[in-house]
Amino acid sequence: MRLGILGGGRAAWAFGSAWKRIGWPLSGVWLRDDSHSHIAELLETARMEMADLARDSELLLVAVSDRAIVEVANAVPETDALIFHASGALLSLRGGFSLHPLKALPPVGDPVELADALLVFEGEHRRTAKLIAAAIGARFAEVSPEMKPLYHAAAVFGSNYVAAMLDVSEQMLAKAGIESAREPLIALAQSAIENWRRHQDARRFTGPAARGDREVIARHLEALRGDPQVAEIYELLAAIILASAK
Repeated sequence: MRLGILGGGRAAWAFGSAWKRIGWPLSGVWLRDDSHSHIAELLETARMEMADLARDSELLLVAVSDRAIVEVANAVPETDALIFHASGALLSLRGGFSLHPLKALPPVGDPVELADALLVFEGEHRRTAKLIAAAIGARFAEVSPEMKPLYHAAAVFGSNYVAAMLDVSEQMLAKAGIESAREPLIALAQSAIENWRRHQDARRFTGPAARGDREVIARHLEALRGDPQVAEIYELLAAIILASAK
C-alpha cells in the first residue's frame, strides 16, 4: 500500500522507515512551510503538497503532534486514502484508525525498528491495520475507544515515567557525590527490567520494600526530607511494592 506521510516527527520517521524496510512505496511527505525536518531526504522521498499527497496515496499517516492531529486531518481534502494516525491518546478520525506503537520512538534520523513492537489499533479497517502490522513484523492488539485513555496512561508509566525516575536517580546520586553514573544507572535499570521479565511473582522486586524492611525505608524518607515531592513518590511506590511482594 502506498503511504503518504503528513508530518516530520518521530512517528513519521518510524513508520516511514518501516515502509522502506519492507519495500512498500512511499508517495511522499507533507510538511508545514516552516518545518525544519529533513525526513523527506532521509526517507529518499518527495516533499509534496497536501492535495497531491491525498490524491496519490492509498494510506495517509497523520504524524504531527497530538495537539495538531485533528487540525491536519480535517485539512486533508476529499480522498480515497484511508487516514490513520499513531497517537496513543487520540481516537481515530474520518472513518480511519489509529495504530500506536507501544515503544519509545527515537528522534528523526536515529536507528528505529518497529519489528516485534506491539502496534495497538483502534477504529475502523481492522483488517488493513492488522495487515500493516504483519508486514512490518510487529505484534497487534486492539483497544476500545472507552479504554484508550487507560491504555495510554499505562504506556506513559512504562516509558516516560521510567525515564523520569532515572533522571531523579541520577540527580540524587550527584547530590550524594557520585558523578558520571549514567552508564551504571542504565545497567541497573536493564537488570531490573530483566528481573521483571523473568519473574511474575514477588521475585520481580528487590530492595527494602520487597523485603519489608521498614526501617531502611524510614531512613530513605528522612534523607529525602528536603525534597517532599520525591519523598512522596518514593513512599507511594514503596507501598505498591510492599503490597505486591506479599
